[in-house]
Amino acid sequence: MPTTPLDIDQIEAVEHALDVKFGDRGVLVLALTHQSFVNEHPDLPPVSNERLEFLGDSIVGMVVAERMYLGAPDLPEGDLTVRRSQVVRRETLATAARAIGLGQWLVMGKGEASAGGDNRSSNLADTFEAVVGAVYIDRGYEDAFAFVNRWLGEHVDEALRTETRKDPKSLLQEYLQGNGSKPPRYQLVSESGEPSDLVFTMEVVIDQKSIASGSGSRKVDAEREAARKALEILQTKS
Repeated sequence: MPTTPLDIDQIEAVEHALDVKFGDRGVLVLALTHQSFVNEHPDLPPVSNERLEFLGDSIVGMVVAERMYLGAPDLPEGDLTVRRSQVVRRETLATAARAIGLGQWLVMGKGEASAGGDNRSSNLADTFEAVVGAVYIDRGYEDAFAFVNRWLGEHVDEALRTETRKDPKSLLQEYLQGNGSKPPRYQLVSESGEPSDLVFTMEVVIDQKSIASGSGSRKVDAEREAARKALEILQTKS
């Protein structure tokens, strides 16, 4: 994992892995520059891949939504939303980044590199989105569309083939309503980890009693895990 800017051979290796030839290689280098590198080098321009990540996030969401909309004309909006969330999530994007091998070219600060930042799912997912943003800026929407489909297409197809699984939070609320109980309430228990890789722990409270807790990289993921555990506990008791 590099802790210095990429050289020409590394840039060419990235282009080969991506199967994309950049007109402006500077935008590709930017897409592979982690904020930790910028933090450790205040003498360099204070720019990382975060803005490209922001752009790429929107493009990934739009490409996946379009492919699902056209690929499943009979599915209602709710089912499409659930299936899209199965694809546009940290774990799936990190899987795509690992398939490309992006971690080996992600330029990080020495601290992040020594902590295994090249294999951290949050870093890899963000870098994948940043690269999508870079492809869009340099090559246009058609190439960005093709790139996203190349690396996420099989995940979209898998999501369309599988039966829609209801959100655990929805299932828990339906269970409680069916048993005459009040809706559940979720509250934050703790927040830990580095800013780039936070872990939230949430608990679900029912009738003023904490039933279960769950952890995740987003609060909503932690809430879903807590809801899943709570539902299992309640169904076991009933």
